[in-house]
Amino acid sequence: MYRFTLRGAVNMIKPVYNVLTAGIDHHPASSSYFATTAPAADIDQNYERAVAKLNTLQSNYSALQDSIKLKHQNESKHINDTEKFLDRIHISSETLNRLAVIHVAGTKGKGSTCAMVESILRFNGYRTGFFSSPHLVSVTERIRLNGQPIEKECFVNHFWKIYNQLFATQQDNNDMPTYFGFLTILALDVFLASKVDVAIIEVGIGGRYDCTNVIQKAPVVGITSLGLEHTKLLGDTLEKIAWQKAGIIKNGSDVFTVEQPAECNREIERECLRKKAILQIVPSSLEQFHWEEVPSMMMKHRNKSTELNVSLAVRIAIHWIRNTRPSLLPPMKHMIPAKIVQGIDNCFWPGRLQVVQYAAQRTLFLDGAHTVDSIKVCAEWFKHNSHSQFKKLLLFNSTGDRDGFKMLSVLSQSVDFDEAFFTPNVAFTASCSNIDAVNHNFPLEQQMQRCELNRVFWTEQLKQRNGSVHVSVQSVFQYLQSGLLTSNEPCDILVTGSIHLLGATFSALHLEKQLANNKI
Repeated sequence: MYRFTLRGAVNMIKPVYNVLTAGIDHHPASSSYFATTAPAADIDQNYERAVAKLNTLQSNYSALQDSIKLKHQNESKHINDTEKFLDRIHISSETLNRLAVIHVAGTKGKGSTCAMVESILRFNGYRTGFFSSPHLVSVTERIRLNGQPIEKECFVNHFWKIYNQLFATQQDNNDMPTYFGFLTILALDVFLASKVDVAIIEVGIGGRYDCTNVIQKAPVVGITSLGLEHTKLLGDTLEKIAWQKAGIIKNGSDVFTVEQPAECNREIERECLRKKAILQIVPSSLEQFHWEEVPSMMMKHRNKSTELNVSLAVRIAIHWIRNTRPSLLPPMKHMIPAKIVQGIDNCFWPGRLQVVQYAAQRTLFLDGAHTVDSIKVCAEWFKHNSHSQFKKLLLFNSTGDRDGFKMLSVLSQSVDFDEAFFTPNVAFTASCSNIDAVNHNFPLEQQMQRCELNRVFWTEQLKQRNGSVHVSVQSVFQYLQSGLLTSNEPCDILVTGSIHLLGATFSALHLEKQLANNKI
C-alpha cells in the first residue's frame, strides 16, 4: 500500500502549482488575486496569458471561506457587479434583452439538460450558444457555439477586449469581476457578437444571486431536480434551496420543471405566481411521449434521473420551437418528430455517465457526481454497466463542502471495489503547463488532507480493503502499471466525486484531443 506524509506529498507536487501560478501578484487582504500592473502589450496577449490573467480573478481559499460566512442569500452583489461591468464594456440592459435566452438552474442534471436542449435546437437548424461550468480540460469548453467550444482565437480576442476595458476603468484593485463573473460577461459578449438564435445559460451556483441572473428577460426557464447542495451558501433546507433556484424565474416566463419534493414545489409555485409566470411539470417517464422515432437511449438501461433530464429538455426545446419556428413541428401536436430524436441521440456531454476505453480491456467510467443523490445514480450505473468478471477500482476526490464520507458510504454499499485511490484534482506529479487547471479555491494542502481523511474513512470505518492516497492521477496509473495489474489484466475504473478530477484524468491519460473532437 502506498504510504506518504502530507508535507512530503505537497512538496512533491508544489512545482506544478508554482509553474502555473508564476507571475501572479497575491493580495491576501483582497477577496481575490488581482494583477496590479497594466495589461501586457498586444504581442503578449495570447491564450496562455489570457487564462493566466483569468486565474488571477479566482478567490483564494481563505477569501472563499469568508464569503461563505456572509451567506449567499444576504447579498445580490454578484448581479449588481455584473451589471456594472457589462455597462463598462458597453453592453446595456436593452442590448442584453435582445439576446434570446433559455435559463436553467437545478441541483442535479442542469448541465446535461442544457446540453440536450442545445443539441435538439441545433439539429433543428438553430444557431446556438451554450454557457456552462465547470470545464474538464480547457476553459473554452464553458462557452460553446453550435455545440463546439469556441476557438482559442475567439476566446483571446474577446478576453483581451473585455479585460483591457475593465482594467482601464477599475477604481481600485478589487474593482474587477470574479473568475466566474468574467466568464459570464465573456460568454454574453460572444453570443451577442455571434448573433446566436438562442443562448442556453446554465446557472453557476444557486440562481437568485448568481452572476447569470443578470439576465432580465428569459422567455423560458428550466429547473431540474432539486436537493441539498452548497448548503453553507444556499441554505440547509429544501425550501431554502428551492427559493434560490426559483429566483431565476422572470416576469411572464414559461417555467418547466420535473416532479419535485412538495416543499420545493411550493417555493417554485409561489415565485411563478409572484412573477405571473406559467409553470409546467414535465412527464416523469419517456414512455409518456409519442415518438415518431424511438430514441436509442430508450433501448438501453436508463435511470430515473436521466429520464427526467431528457423529458425536461424535450419539453423546453419543443416549446421553444413552437414559439419561434412552428413550421418545424408536425401537424400532430403531441408527436415528437425525428429531428428532436436526432438531437437526443447525438447529444455529447462529456464527464456525465461516460465510458472511455483507454487501453485493451481497461475501461474508464467517468461521472462528475458530487452529491449523495447523484452518487447513488452513478453507483447503480457503474454496477449495471461494468464487467462482472473484471477487477473494479475506484478513483475518488471531493472538495468544498461536499460530504465525501456519505458519498463513499453509498459507493461501498453498491459496489465491491478491489481497491480505492484518493488523489487531489491534479493530473501530473511533475511540472506541467496546463494553465487551465489552476484552482486557487481548493489549495493542494487542503485537498491532500481531505484525501487522507477519505482513505481512513474507507478502510477503517467502512472496513473496505485496499485504500491508498496518491499525489496525482498520473501517480495512480503508474502504480497500476507497476504493481497492481498484470500486463494484460482487465479492469473497470470508476472516476467520480469531482468534475475537476475527471479533467485531471483526461489530461493524465492524454485524452484531450479525443475529448475536444467529440470522439470519445
